[in-house]
Amino acid sequence: MQQKTQLALSFLLSRVLLLAFADDLECTPGFQQKEFRIAQPSEFVEDQLIVNLAFDDCEGNATLSFEVSNPDFKVKPNGDLIALKNVTEVGRTFFIHGRTEHAEDMAEITIDGGREIQGSLKEIFKNARTSAVPRQRRSIVASPILIPENQRQPFPRTAGKVVDSDRPEGSKFRLSGKGVDQEPKGLFRINENTGDVSVTRSLDRETLATYQLLVETTDVSGRIIEGPVPLDIIVIDQNDNRPIFREGPYVGHVMEGSPTGHHSRTLLCESYPDLSLLGDQVTLTGPWF
Repeated sequence: MQQKTQLALSFLLSRVLLLAFADDLECTPGFQQKEFRIAQPSEFVEDQLIVNLAFDDCEGNATLSFEVSNPDFKVKPNGDLIALKNVTEVGRTFFIHGRTEHAEDMAEITIDGGREIQGSLKEIFKNARTSAVPRQRRSIVASPILIPENQRQPFPRTAGKVVDSDRPEGSKFRLSGKGVDQEPKGLFRINENTGDVSVTRSLDRETLATYQLLVETTDVSGRIIEGPVPLDIIVIDQNDNRPIFREGPYVGHVMEGSPTGHHSRTLLCESYPDLSLLGDQVTLTGPWF
């Protein structure tokens, strides 16, 4: 009986730990889908749901806010995109900027059948973080990209997107900086046509927490049309330290015929992701059966 109880406790404990760390390993900050395609209706109806944009900063989404490049639309706190009035002409593309204190990201809405309207992209990053590179009026929008460390295969994987609302036809995006054409080379690359930024292998925050890159647009001859504009790649910390059970091994005793909800025992687990944050404790309590 005692051996069966130990096996049961070990199994349940492994499941608890798996669930506790699964979210951290799989959570990617920002919009969970970055590109949406919507068929052009005869009319976008006021307050009618168009699409839901799921945003997760992996920290609870406190202070989440949205900005829309088209003033005829807004995103509710729950992520629902709606029209502020009945609209027929909205252009071919507009953008949604989501921001919390922990993450910011951008999603693109493409209207299939929509007509291009010049100048529809507004300056939605007026309150973005200041940079050492002087600000100027520009069409390149390079929102900081957040990437969790220790990601697993497959690689390369798309991490973010750079947008240029006024990019001339035939021009290309070009990325440079540490992690691109400087050591460690080849960590990041950009699709020269779409602006999609991808990471090619797993990152380690202890090696480097932030990569400060530059993005620009060029013509077919390589001459710079616009830029460079700063693009920050921020590596999100993951807890590499296994939890410590200082009181283990645990041995539990459950009387035969014990009622449902019976408390077996309490397990104390400590985790130290950072030596400066000692005291981060998780208490796992029963019932286990």
